[in-house]
Amino acid sequence: MVTDGSARIAVGGAHAHDFVNPHGIEFHVGCFADASGCVAVGSASTYWSWFPGFAWQIELCAGCGEHLGWLFRSADAVFHGLVLDRLVEASGD
Repeated sequence: MVTDGSARIAVGGAHAHDFVNPHGIEFHVGCFADASGCVAVGSASTYWSWFPGFAWQIELCAGCGEHLGWLFRSADAVFHGLVLDRLVEASGD
């Protein structure tokens, strides 16, 4: 499991945000307080940060290595911005 619904948080007044990266690729991102199924890779950067005051790192699925989003950090906060259409809700089976 990457995360769950109880970890959803609002950042900048909303849980979900629509962004475009410098290459013109659009992302529908949800903010989560916890995503223990992700691993952050690479160096932190503030370039083109969608959340002012936050540096970001790419986050991959710890199980399969698929790009799922970004870890955002500021001096006093941390959250996960995950691409919502890359998350699959677990069934209750």
